[in-house]
Amino acid sequence: MPSASDLVYAELRRRLMSGAFLPGERLREEHIASELDVSRTPVRSAIERLINDGLVTREERRGAIVLGWLDRDITEAFELRLLLEPYAARSAALRASAEQINDLTSINASMLHAVQSQDEDHVAEVQHYNNRFHHALLAAAQSARVRTLVESLLDMPIIIGSFYFYSRDDMLSSVEQHNQIIAAIRARDPDYAESAMRLHLAATHRLFRNQRKTAPKPA
Repeated sequence: MPSASDLVYAELRRRLMSGAFLPGERLREEHIASELDVSRTPVRSAIERLINDGLVTREERRGAIVLGWLDRDITEAFELRLLLEPYAARSAALRASAEQINDLTSINASMLHAVQSQDEDHVAEVQHYNNRFHHALLAAAQSARVRTLVESLLDMPIIIGSFYFYSRDDMLSSVEQHNQIIAAIRARDPDYAESAMRLHLAATHRLFRNQRKTAPKPA
């Protein structure tokens, strides 16, 4: 069974990413503990993990403060990815080595295993392998310029962790979309690879946007 700290962390992360907490808002341990019916210890531990994730900061007199990620920040990140990652997938179809293609396949198989597992930290594992997949695809594109431009977008704190929004079916769909990208690269079909990546990112952005559409917005 997941620990109390894991459960609090997952719940707070979902709320932060959905926009339920406003930028600059203080996370009050006592209030959160009362609301979630836990002691303050797991809340404190969860907040420390969120600080390490880059979603929260700690100020000397105010305590844990939510960092500002506005909808326009997220939209811009996805729009840039939609411009650049399909190009990377096209390049990978033309340039990837057999070893790099096998690496993509292995990472995606590990992601599927994580989706299907009952481990308490399986969502974090799914996110880990998803991130590795996209970094491996950039490596397979064999373009240092594209890799430099995209890696910072992949590693944005608000983007990492998006699988906390996903249902199991959503996660399985993401794995299958990766399979389509791999198939296109293995077939050396750049048009197919580009289209498959574009569809994958559009689906990811739609899921993210739908989770935030009813969240309170900063003034």
